[in-house]
Amino acid sequence: MIKRSIPGIVLYVCILFMVCSCAPRALPQWEYEPDAINLHIQADNQLNLRDGASHTLSLCVYQLKDPNAFHQLAGDADGLYQLLECAIFDTGVAVTKRLIIHPNENMKESLDRAEGAKYVAIVAGYYAIEKDRIVRFYKIPTAKRGIIRRRFVPKALDVHLILGPKQILSPKGE
Repeated sequence: MIKRSIPGIVLYVCILFMVCSCAPRALPQWEYEPDAINLHIQADNQLNLRDGASHTLSLCVYQLKDPNAFHQLAGDADGLYQLLECAIFDTGVAVTKRLIIHPNENMKESLDRAEGAKYVAIVAGYYAIEKDRIVRFYKIPTAKRGIIRRRFVPKALDVHLILGPKQILSPKGE
């Protein structure tokens, strides 16, 4: 009798594991986290070059819940000028921060991740207003946690920006 019930128990356990593995992926909880966005900024000594002289640069950091409105504004020159105002323009924007960068400056800035922020976008105020030169976009990464109850949690985002004489030289984010 015990020998007959062992295959049934094994089958039951296998079915249980299969059903549990089909559970929907747990979405990350995008909660506030201090110092979760780390900016490493390296500016060229000829930063924002115009007429042979270097100038300071305004850098706007956006933390976004939803990137759609940002991408729409970044798609044309008028929208880029609006993004350079560094103001909250839509409900998809969690928070903004303006940084002033000087020529030949190396800066490390840690920002608290705002509640709901899933993306970070950076807009640099170079004289040449072209999206590919002045905009970078990053998705905040996630990591798996837990063995039995798998869940995803937001990780810290490290952004390395190299600011050249006429554009952001760092590769594009995600």
